[in-house]
Order: sequence, then C-alpha cells, then structure tokens
Amino acid sequence: MTNGAACTNLKDAQSLVTPVMLITIIPAFTSMVVMKAPDSTASVLLSLFPAATPFLMLLRISLRRGPPAWQVALSIVLTVATTIGVIWAAGRVFRVGLLAQGKTPTLVELARWVRA
Repeated sequence: MTNGAACTNLKDAQSLVTPVMLITIIPAFTSMVVMKAPDSTASVLLSLFPAATPFLMLLRISLRRGPPAWQVALSIVLTVATTIGVIWAAGRVFRVGLLAQGKTPTLVELARWVRA
C-alpha cells in the first residue's frame, strides 16, 4: 500500500482518471473550430483555457495570422498559475491521503481534502 495515494488499486484509479482524460481530449476535438476561425471569440477562449493552451495556442500561432502578443502572454501566465494551483492542491490531497489510508475517496472527498 502506498502512503499518501488517493487510490490503492487500478479500479479506483480508473474512476479518478476519467475527468482528467476528458480535459486532455477536449483540445483535440476543438482544433477544427480553431483552424477554421482562429480569431473568433470561441477560439480565443478555448486557447486561453490552461489545459488546452499548449495545443490550441500553438495551433493559433502556427496559422498565417497568429494571435496578438498579449494573448500569448496571458496564456502563459494562466498556464503557470494553474500549474502552481494544481501542484498546491495535489500537495493537500497527498497530506490528507497520508492519514486516510484504506478507503477510496470520491471526487467530492478529494475536493474536501483540498479545502481542509
């Protein structure tokens, strides 16, 4: 048994991985929208979403008329801030997970652990 892990077996891990995989797959599905209209409001908002920024902002930059510099800078700042926040939240989950061995948490419990 691993100390501090949010789950102890493969079945538990699969239920926690689904939301993460959805966030990872969404940019691939929205890339056609960005390629058709890279300056549209939807493309700008999607490319500023931190989980999609590495894929969609690079796609917008590679197109003929790239995004303004402020959008690229904002996407970098949002991605760095989100990364710091996720690392902080993971540290909180790990800290509480050390004390809660033996039971599999739900996503609601994980959110409570972050706020604890």
